[in-house]
Amino acid sequence: MDTGADSLFPASAEEAPAAPSAPVGGYAQVALRKPLRTEFTYAVPAELAGRVRPGMRVAVPFGSRREVGVVVELRAETDVEAKRVRKLAALLDDEPVLDAGLLELTKWVAGYYACSWGEALGAVLPSSLKREQGVRKVLMISARAEADAAALAELVDAFPKQHRLLRTLLELGAPIELRELTRQLNVSEAPARSLERRGLVTIQRVASSPDPLLASTRERARHATLGADQAAAVDALTARLRAGGYETFLLQGVTGSGKTEVYLRAIEAALELGRGAIVLVPEIALTPQTVGWFRSRFGDVAVLHSRMTDAQRLDMWQRVRRGEVRVVVGARSAVFAPVPELGVIVVDEEHEPSFKQGSSPRYSARDVAVVRASQTGAICVLGSATPSLETWNNAREGRYTLLELRERVGGGTLPRVEVVDMCQEKGDADGPPLFSRRLAQLLEDRLARKQQSILFLNRRGFAPVLWCPGCHETVHCPQCDVSLTFHRRIGRAVCHTCCEEIAPPTACPSCTRPGLKYLGLGSERVESTLKKLLPAARVARMDSDTMRRREDYEETLEAFGRGELDVLVGTQMIAKGLDFPNVTLVGIISADSALHLPDFRAAERTFQLLAQVAGRAGRGDEPGEIVVQTRAPEHPAIVRAAAHDFEGFARAEDELRDELGYPPHGRLVRAVFEDEDEARVVEAAAACAAALREHTSPAEVLVLGPAPAAIAQVRGRHRRHLLLKAPELNAGLKRARSILLRFGEDHPRPRLAIDVDPVSLL
Repeated sequence: MDTGADSLFPASAEEAPAAPSAPVGGYAQVALRKPLRTEFTYAVPAELAGRVRPGMRVAVPFGSRREVGVVVELRAETDVEAKRVRKLAALLDDEPVLDAGLLELTKWVAGYYACSWGEALGAVLPSSLKREQGVRKVLMISARAEADAAALAELVDAFPKQHRLLRTLLELGAPIELRELTRQLNVSEAPARSLERRGLVTIQRVASSPDPLLASTRERARHATLGADQAAAVDALTARLRAGGYETFLLQGVTGSGKTEVYLRAIEAALELGRGAIVLVPEIALTPQTVGWFRSRFGDVAVLHSRMTDAQRLDMWQRVRRGEVRVVVGARSAVFAPVPELGVIVVDEEHEPSFKQGSSPRYSARDVAVVRASQTGAICVLGSATPSLETWNNAREGRYTLLELRERVGGGTLPRVEVVDMCQEKGDADGPPLFSRRLAQLLEDRLARKQQSILFLNRRGFAPVLWCPGCHETVHCPQCDVSLTFHRRIGRAVCHTCCEEIAPPTACPSCTRPGLKYLGLGSERVESTLKKLLPAARVARMDSDTMRRREDYEETLEAFGRGELDVLVGTQMIAKGLDFPNVTLVGIISADSALHLPDFRAAERTFQLLAQVAGRAGRGDEPGEIVVQTRAPEHPAIVRAAAHDFEGFARAEDELRDELGYPPHGRLVRAVFEDEDEARVVEAAAACAAALREHTSPAEVLVLGPAPAAIAQVRGRHRRHLLLKAPELNAGLKRARSILLRFGEDHPRPRLAIDVDPVSLL
């Protein structure tokens, strides 16, 4: 990753020699949250002279509207015509809300990730500070007593979105924030308002709502002694902290090797030196259990995450800025927390793709953490059992310092991994078996011994494919280029891209033949089959269908920790950070689900996921055992994961990437064109590709495409993409980014999304 301050901002007219006349207060350069690669010049009125400083928010006239922006620079003069310069309308802060360090960081983000400075600043500020009216009250929604099965049945065909929303509320049985519910179901507020008028739901406006992440009392005792590798890692980190200055470390440790304790000791050292800390964890791992560990060690800890209310986030953000709380734990956006005197940034599970923002600014929190540490003279600790090839390569080439934890805490052994070839397992009339004979036998054994098991399948629903035996077509979502997934509990076929759902067709929509087959596996099917296989077992399922609220997640994990459950079935949310000593068996139902995706990172993701899930077993006194079910037992990702051989996998994969010029041996920029009009998308993508090829050479930048995206239609919008490959961040790639930006500004339709360093090509 390039950490230089290269910027895509062209030299602006304001940088030319200034014209003489200037107002008493001078001029303010204001960044607005608009996709425009320029800052806007406003005159500082006399009444605000001397009060306006960089980092303050201001209200400004913009066209016929009034917008909130951030002052990024003050100037005595400008060459903009006096009649075109408008005045600041209001100063919204008594002191800067962003310091010089965060202004510098966001300017780098804007330049590197091809967005405007205002968009980058929007990623930093809490929602309440992006508007004049301040904190918004939260809307909470709950089902009323009148919402019974009959009321639900009346909605199913006539008002499907209302039906989906009400059904979810009835399943929850508790109030939920309306914004969170509509986000989960991908609907607007309109269906909720219609249900309110029908008298079936109650919507209330409240100032705030409790954050379950702050309610945990889970403690993590400070280890009296550290292992040799742990002690060496702590010594290296604390020595660097005391010496001062920037350095990035890769803390690579097998699962269960005590990386968290190393983080905690490094933070203790930073606090002793009067410095603060930021800890980033994947959103999926941000649980009360995780937060509880840090609170038990450091007392008051700030938590920042995407599901906080405006009031909660603003309160936390202000307390951090004032220095009242010096340790911040959070997901991706917490990398921008305004921690004074920052000493250490920890990025746990640094390989996780969830650290990449999906909308503009499309930043990588891991890479921003490295840049922020370098700008503030802090240390950055990237932790993982299976680091990304980019990070592993940086450590191998000396840009990062490698610290290794080679053994589990307490001398525990890594679990034994057994690979089962599902091609050798006999099926029946219903298709291939879900459980191999070996996995079924081990599940029975663990139940008899009163030990716990985890079953992992990274696909929710009952069956991901509805297939016609006549014409061999699958039932697709009419709005998206994906097949519908059957969810048996609710009796609906659901699109996992746009969330629309229908009653399962009784006949093939293409050839009208009756008798569609439900093919494939989902976590709901695993749970159902397991209950038939082990009727005495106490089973719980954890996926986004069953874990609607954070409280659901915590309650299920606490029940599992108390031994009230025998088997936990789940998707990727059970793959991270769970530490239960009585778990001695992990079954990976299908290791192939992500292996053959059209993405150059497919093998790497599969290896990482297998290693993470396997790490949940054998954390107590009893040895653990892993069963990996696959139809590709000879694939290197499967073979190396079974042998716990990260180095072997990484070296082989790195050689392949080097041959093909993919990261870490090349740079990528992806451009995605989207519009309801397919012809417009095809034409624009072709024109943009031609412009890129005209102004760059293949030696500098290789332009691949345009071609239909892997998912060629989403929510009725057609998608085509281009991929730019370069051996390094050279002048040609920078020029290509500028061409893409100008093309996007000149062509409002189709929508153009520019993704620098993409983590997915789907």
